[in-house]
Amino acid sequence: MNDPSHSKPQHPEYYSPLPAEFIRVFELEAGKFSDPIVGRLVPQTIDGEPYEALSYVWGDPRERHEIAIDGATLSVTKSLHGALTAFRYRPLSESNDISDPGTGTGTEPAQRQVRRLWADAVCINQDDLHERTSQIELMGRIFAGARRVLAWLGWEEGEVGRRHMQAAIRFIHFFMENPEAGLREARILLHHDVAGPAEGLALLSEEDQCRFEEQARKWKSVKVFFDIEYFHRAWIVQELGLAREAVICTALKPADGDPGGGKAAERALELDVVDWPLVGRFVKFLDFKGASVVTHLSLLSWVAHHILMVWETKEDGTPDCDFLTGMHWTRILGVTDARDRVYSLLGHPMAVIDGELVIKPDYTVTRGVIYTKLAVNLIRRTNNLYAVNLVDHEDDPSVEARDWDPGDESRMPSWVPDWHSINRTTPLHCPIDAAETEDAEIRIDGETEGAKGTPLPHLLARGWVVDEISAVSRRMETTDFPVTHLTREWAKTNPFWLDHVWEVLFPDEGSRDRDALAVLETLSLALPLVAEAENQPESKVGAKQTLEEHHRSFAAYVLEYHELWRGASETRSTDDGRGSSLPAHSLYDGLPAAVQAELRRRAAGSTSEKFIECMTWPSMCRVVYRTASGLVGMGSRVTQQGDLVCRVRGSTVLMTLRRIHDPSPGQRTKTGTAPDAAPIFCAHIGPTVVPARIRNGVVNGGEFGEKAAYFRIV
Repeated sequence: MNDPSHSKPQHPEYYSPLPAEFIRVFELEAGKFSDPIVGRLVPQTIDGEPYEALSYVWGDPRERHEIAIDGATLSVTKSLHGALTAFRYRPLSESNDISDPGTGTGTEPAQRQVRRLWADAVCINQDDLHERTSQIELMGRIFAGARRVLAWLGWEEGEVGRRHMQAAIRFIHFFMENPEAGLREARILLHHDVAGPAEGLALLSEEDQCRFEEQARKWKSVKVFFDIEYFHRAWIVQELGLAREAVICTALKPADGDPGGGKAAERALELDVVDWPLVGRFVKFLDFKGASVVTHLSLLSWVAHHILMVWETKEDGTPDCDFLTGMHWTRILGVTDARDRVYSLLGHPMAVIDGELVIKPDYTVTRGVIYTKLAVNLIRRTNNLYAVNLVDHEDDPSVEARDWDPGDESRMPSWVPDWHSINRTTPLHCPIDAAETEDAEIRIDGETEGAKGTPLPHLLARGWVVDEISAVSRRMETTDFPVTHLTREWAKTNPFWLDHVWEVLFPDEGSRDRDALAVLETLSLALPLVAEAENQPESKVGAKQTLEEHHRSFAAYVLEYHELWRGASETRSTDDGRGSSLPAHSLYDGLPAAVQAELRRRAAGSTSEKFIECMTWPSMCRVVYRTASGLVGMGSRVTQQGDLVCRVRGSTVLMTLRRIHDPSPGQRTKTGTAPDAAPIFCAHIGPTVVPARIRNGVVNGGEFGEKAAYFRIV
């Protein structure tokens, strides 16, 4: 729900107070394109007369139009005005020759002159904080109860925009008839593209050049489609996810198609329409089978896939995505008010625990207070630290204890996810638990009301210190992973990233006594979040393959990168100074002869394709590190040398913590059961995975010789 940017009272005469379980429906009168928007507001019970719900982007609050309601006027955004214009019925006198604009299908009865719609900016009094708050609690039911959800993408941007929209819709339909074949065709773009040498395309056969140009043209339209602002708005998650039926619509404004302003301006609109379930199947397939294509073309289809993931169900029909994971998948989406990142998902079935919402809407406190209360509520109700494992710091967290400050929206503890920060990672889900999933001794020390000057709450937990981090790689980017050609490699943020990561994990000095193959296999398992065990549960992140397939495709990946490195080393003297980014030798060249032979054996008859698909999303925007004892792990992009890898009771994955100074050790009161040693005063950095320390059935760090510890996390 967006906050209105204007404060002028909006006609309380048609916003009479609503009883409990009541909503308003806007009865929109029929009209030509150029007619004013006219209608009336009708209160009804939420399960009363049928209605359709509008899903749209509010747009620029400064660009506004007036509509008429019960003889008075209401100012709405340009975007909503466009949606109402597109979806209203045409007058009966014009209903015989053009398909009904309701869905673009011509299936609506032309005799209906009033369309019953629910649109938040019209049906909720945005100036009444109490009403907004109570209606937000009903939003999930409003969209779930609607006869149909009409998703409005906005007007197409001229004839060029319309061609892109129509081409994208046609292509999605065609692609999903045989997606595997469609993906094979798309892969020509990975190796022959505009970033490659011009002579590379010239070497293609005439047939392949035609294939390349056709694929480039089609996928450009797909990119334009998913770049539309609508797909990047948080409220659409429950608006589409809860819909009985949802259709995505756009149209060319008649004036854009007829600059002269002729008869076309008065004709019924012809909508371009695609069913949301079809789009959903398309983006899901791309995420699991075509990650390299998605990243190579910078497609934002994965954002739409996140919407689907929130509503995934198990075979028995129960939710497969909990509320917090849903929060994580949607944090990339836009909101006007940061608190709406929580409130926009309160229609999710897992937003209710023991008959109560996980948090009540409250627009009187900061987002930091809301996010902290949410985390504390869930930690206390579940006795686990899953909320903490969704922390994804954009920048280094504060390394000191701080107080609440109502003037600082982002002020919150380091162990609380800031859902409004930029999300660049998938949840770090390891299929084998690192520690007990619950611990009744977890404590929250401090208040969550946010009163100025009171300390931020601390998280107290028990566990073990696994090791200290001694070396960290650069942050990995999804565009780093595909192996294509030298021109594209040099254009990457981290060219020859795999070879540089190996320099961190297996430096030439000090690695003589280490098992190179074991280290290499551990790296290969960390990147796609695969635990080092046979017959393990399946990970929920990224594509899947068996352990044997994994070893084969990773070996092929190492060899393909080695060939690329050889090509770069041969042109080192003429690469315009880029030789400084080229490693002294490839990963493969630095391996013992026996390990090289084993990689060649594994790679025979295989390609790197599956490994890239499996590791792209889990590794995105994370770092790889080496610990003091030589362990290999992957973790948060803000990880630093000296950070601690820890196993914490109540957390299914390992954590990275950073030791900080305790400003008042003598004033601390003991909370819960602590070891004899003083607690480690620290900040939370993020979740991490160390494959060598994850084993089926082992949840006690003492079995690995790890030191028991008590953590006070600020």
